Amino acid sequence: MNLLEVLMAGVLFLGSSGAAMAVWSRTAEALAADRERLALLDRLEAEVAAGESRLRDPALRFGSPQVSCSEVMGRLLTALDSAPPSEGVVRQLRLVASDELLQLRLEAGGEERVRAYSPAAFGGCDSPVAQEGEGLHGA
Repeated sequence: MNLLEVLMAGVLFLGSSGAAMAVWSRTAEALAADRERLALLDRLEAEVAAGESRLRDPALRFGSPQVSCSEVMGRLLTALDSAPPSEGVVRQLRLVASDELLQLRLEAGGEERVRAYSPAAFGGCDSPVAQEGEGLHGA
């Protein structure tokens, strides 16, 4: 082998090594981004589960027949907003559909989860569904 062949082999080797390193670098970046996204999704799901476990607390007694819809809505708001969200999670609560639904929106790093809760679903509320049911039983 002469000097020119050795130099050409070295250039080809360095070029292919650099290309392989670039591919490995991009793959590692993609894996790290996926890991971070999955961690964000896990935090959001944990936050949703924590809120729903607070709603299942028997001490809230949503289903009491003496409780109005507005009182149930207040209890829903209190239960969902009672604990601060985990780090990096932004929580928003708002009333939608003429104040008949409470919307919980959680966001972290561009990912979001949205849940809607109706006070009528927890019982003891003078919703149209409950009134129809009373009309059937009252006849």
